[in-house]
Amino acid sequence: MSADVTGHDDRGQEPPWSWATLVGNLAPMSDQVLDLGTGGGETLASLAHVLPEGTIATVGRSSGLAVARARLAPLGIAVHEHGADRPGARLPFPDGTFDLVLSRHGTYDAHDVARVLAPGGSFLTERVGGDDLRELDSAFGIDLPSPEVTLENAVHDLTRAGLTVERSDAFHGTVRCGDIASLLGYLRRVARLGPDGSDGLDPDPHRRALETLAQQLHAGPLSLSTSRFLVLARAPSAPDVGRTDFADLVGRTDPMPEVPRV
Repeated sequence: MSADVTGHDDRGQEPPWSWATLVGNLAPMSDQVLDLGTGGGETLASLAHVLPEGTIATVGRSSGLAVARARLAPLGIAVHEHGADRPGARLPFPDGTFDLVLSRHGTYDAHDVARVLAPGGSFLTERVGGDDLRELDSAFGIDLPSPEVTLENAVHDLTRAGLTVERSDAFHGTVRCGDIASLLGYLRRVARLGPDGSDGLDPDPHRRALETLAQQLHAGPLSLSTSRFLVLARAPSAPDVGRTDFADLVGRTDPMPEVPRV
């Protein structure tokens, strides 16, 4: 879920990291890059100048496939359909394919990510925390939709998948909503407020909550909590097979073998 409720940029309320900077540091050291859940491809397209040739992206919904391909194909980025939230879904790539796997604001399977990472490869993910904009859930009397989406759980899952977590950061800030029109525009995009939890806003069952929020906004801007977290993990390096440790041999005191005279 996005915290873009008003369109206003509150200074000091952005995470202390930059996705573009992090990708810009990792991508030039990678030969094969995969972007999971690229959406319309806007973010990946903005980073095309640092991505290696042959970068691949996935899209979770068939409806977004054409949009992503239209934007990314001219940049040499192939787009595959893959729904990470579908039971049993596996990434359609061989083991050990990618030096860098990216996932921004999407779902992923930690074990499947570990499977497609090459030895020593990196996985970078930024996600919206399950407690994002929790005041709205409270106002409408509904439970948090994804309370399991936390930094702690992400680190746990990636570690269980065999990856080593090199960086993990969480950020909690606020966003201010100044009018009911902006809030309604956001709520129309929120799944779980429509009929039976479907997409969109069904005003009738939520009329009392909407009236209460409108009164609060009439008195002044509404402050809502935001939640983001970031994890950088790395796959184990390939075992160093067949290399002789000469430093170890130099320190040994075994007698020299006798050479037979001819």
